[in-house]
Amino acid sequence: MEANVELKAAPERIEPESKGREHFGSEALDQWRGLALVLVLISHGFFFTNRVNGIGRVGVNLFFFISGILVFRSISRSKAANQWSRSRLFWWRRLRRLYPAVIAYGLAMLAGTWWLQHRPNLPPMSDFASYVRAMPAAFGYFANYIETPMSLGHLWSLSCEMQFYLLAPLIYILGGRAERRRNLVFGLLLMFLIGLGLAQPMIGKWKYHFEFAVWPMMFGFFCEYKRGWFLWLPGRCVTIILWAAIAICGASMLLMLFGMKMKVTVIAVGTLLLLPCMLAYLFGRPMPGLFGCGMKWLGERTYSIYLWQQPFTICNFLPSGWHPVGAMISIAVGAAWFRIFEFPFLSASRKKQAKPL
Repeated sequence: MEANVELKAAPERIEPESKGREHFGSEALDQWRGLALVLVLISHGFFFTNRVNGIGRVGVNLFFFISGILVFRSISRSKAANQWSRSRLFWWRRLRRLYPAVIAYGLAMLAGTWWLQHRPNLPPMSDFASYVRAMPAAFGYFANYIETPMSLGHLWSLSCEMQFYLLAPLIYILGGRAERRRNLVFGLLLMFLIGLGLAQPMIGKWKYHFEFAVWPMMFGFFCEYKRGWFLWLPGRCVTIILWAAIAICGASMLLMLFGMKMKVTVIAVGTLLLLPCMLAYLFGRPMPGLFGCGMKWLGERTYSIYLWQQPFTICNFLPSGWHPVGAMISIAVGAAWFRIFEFPFLSASRKKQAKPL
């Protein structure tokens, strides 16, 4: 069995964790996913001020990183009989979880676009005909490669995720069973994608293309594979890094106030949040108190809320001054969307964690 081979090849990577650490680690990931959503909501809710540049991409990169962790964990822990069965099961679970909500959103916004298309000051391609033409890209998850109306434009990130979901099992298979081969395959692919990500700002275009944007997912995939590297850190060091994360987040928020010229710097500084996210997960260090509970609740509903935040903000269906309120409205609408179109398709364990209020 493959599991036995992995135990012999790299015992330090998969030492069993206590149930408490595993539980609190999953809770921490939900919280950090919620924080990623908050950064996107701030970016879009206050976009009209031109003082939040870059913080939304920090949130997307953080969300991509968490997705990469969960992808490797899901594939590697699968109990399927063989690699291809494992891949098919993974693909089916992803499609079953994601498609109902996005199809329902696309159809709802079809009616909304027809109704709102003549409002003043709308972005280009806000007419009904443009929306209809872009729907195949939205439902096919390749919206990151074509120009779309603003109400479908945010699906670029979901397209990148789905494309990685399709490739991840193949990457896992290509890595084989031997650790040396995995190090080579996973490591080279990670370096290649990071290189493309670093090169994109100098190119000045294609920033939403999979090959330039997906490096945080591969980074999360690799970090989960090499989790043993992080577990050597002493608890005191982990605590220091987690507190430093607060300073990093504050620095990003401060830098973004200086306008567009600081956008790349904001994104670069925000990338440092990936390490504390990983450590909070591995060492079972969730955020405490009401803030932690709020982030967890948002994190469990991130997908549906993210679907709805754009129509209530930068699509300009609401006046600019109302965009912060629109971001809050999207939380309520997204929570209802989650209950109807996501919750029924969750696994039994996830349903227990995400009980509706």
